[in-house]
Amino acid sequence: MIAFLLKRLVWGLVVLIAVAVITFFLSRVVPADPAAFLAGQNASEETVQRIRVEHGLDRPLPEQFASYMIGLAKGDLGESIRTRRSVSTDLKQYLPATLELLIVSFVLYLAVSFSLAVLAARRPGGAVDGAIRLITMVGTGIPVFWLGMTLQFFFFYKLHWLPLGARFPIRETAPPVVSGFLLVDSLLAGSLSAFLASLKHLTLPAATIVVNLLAVGTRLSRAALIQEQSRLYVRTARGKGLSPNRILFKHILRNALSPILTATTMQFGYMISWVILVEVIFDWPGIGLYAYQSFQVFDYSPVIALAIVSTAGFVIINLVMDLLYPVIDPRVQSVGS
Repeated sequence: MIAFLLKRLVWGLVVLIAVAVITFFLSRVVPADPAAFLAGQNASEETVQRIRVEHGLDRPLPEQFASYMIGLAKGDLGESIRTRRSVSTDLKQYLPATLELLIVSFVLYLAVSFSLAVLAARRPGGAVDGAIRLITMVGTGIPVFWLGMTLQFFFFYKLHWLPLGARFPIRETAPPVVSGFLLVDSLLAGSLSAFLASLKHLTLPAATIVVNLLAVGTRLSRAALIQEQSRLYVRTARGKGLSPNRILFKHILRNALSPILTATTMQFGYMISWVILVEVIFDWPGIGLYAYQSFQVFDYSPVIALAIVSTAGFVIINLVMDLLYPVIDPRVQSVGS
């Protein structure tokens, strides 16, 4: 077990370093001058040059790269030209909003995709199965930005049920920050109104992510359940007179969890990718919107930091899933062997 963990951690570190190196040089390939953007349209050349010197943009590229990697090894993600703060400080402010959106979306995605897969797998090829596959495929085929704007049009402009965007109503007082998650902080503060307001603002961004990724999880879960239904132990359980629900929830689901777990892990990685677009569409104050606004003015450090944080999240999730496989399915050989 310890050898496995060390091996995975080493490979994870190699991946993070590779992502940092690639992102660094790609950000420098863009033919733009961040100092000119920061100085403004009518700034003098002296002002632009002063900003370049302040942020080390006047130094040769190898020297910039060496300085950045040394700082990264010390936990320094650099400084944002746009906000004039350290990227680490900005991430502490914006990361909780992104994590809350991802966690809520992932839990909702698991619940909906698994429920639809169970319904579809009960009678493969039936009307319910066909309807579920059609609906999920249509949702996946719609571009995420178009889906998000469509949901905004109907639920905000037409029905007036849900807010257009942002994380919390501007005219209301947010609960005291404890965890950084508004849903949790609202409950800790004992404010039901703040909790419901936070939940309303979360609904459309989370629904956009879930609907766009629903087909893959539903289809893979459905396939795993159908495959298990054809096993000999299922026919034996039916012969013993066990109820369909008992067979499904006690026997089939446990054996089908490994492929389902693999599918959901991959989808979580896609959620991290989609969250940038969703945050921009809904003006969600997370690291996706932060990185997008930074990229608009070619503020390199936040963009590189987002790539590193996203990769680290994906590596950690995969490591956790690998450790859970033997627990979920005893047939899987122990990772320590």
